[in-house]
Amino acid sequence: VTAVAVSCAPTYEVVKKAAALGCNLLVCHEPTFYSHADTTGWLEGDPVYQEKMRVINESGLVIFRDHDHLHAHDPDGIYFGVMKELGWEPYRADSGRRPMFYTLPETTVGALAAFLKEKLEMRSVRVIGKPDGKVTKAAYIGGGNLSFDDANTKMMMGETEVMIAGELIDWTVMSYVRDAAAMGYQKTIIQLGHFNSEELGMKYAACWLPPLIP
Repeated sequence: VTAVAVSCAPTYEVVKKAAALGCNLLVCHEPTFYSHADTTGWLEGDPVYQEKMRVINESGLVIFRDHDHLHAHDPDGIYFGVMKELGWEPYRADSGRRPMFYTLPETTVGALAAFLKEKLEMRSVRVIGKPDGKVTKAAYIGGGNLSFDDANTKMMMGETEVMIAGELIDWTVMSYVRDAAAMGYQKTIIQLGHFNSEELGMKYAACWLPPLIP
């Protein structure tokens, strides 16, 4: 190992940049080749796969996907990293292996969405519900982690006023929140996208990796 790059997703742009910087190890969280198991047989002959593989092979880059281990760690590496990068340690409202629930200083959904946009360097986020609603009880559900029924239940029981979500399906918890908001309840979702919602966790990985690699 001579130089290491860290990324949430090993996109073509990331692979090229890592190679250009002289990195020979790329630590990432998501698949390289478009499926959960990262198999490549089904891509033989595909020009996109061939070009990406060419850059990887010619640069000598090794890609290590740290997904299940990172989530299985105590604490969960992604969720802990998100909490640290957002500066939310003082607001944590649960004590499990995976930091997800927070009691924040009172803010509006719009202000919270703007804060997340800035931290994640995003141009826009999707808000379902009322942006001017005041909230304190927040849940951060990165990626596509919780089942949609669990997410719905926590919203229904009042444990959450705003859910900061990665990947959800419109006809499940989003539909519940939309209906609840129309009835006047303070229920809101800020949807970031799967990769965006976990990216801060991999950013934090760059802090704990160096001591492992002299």
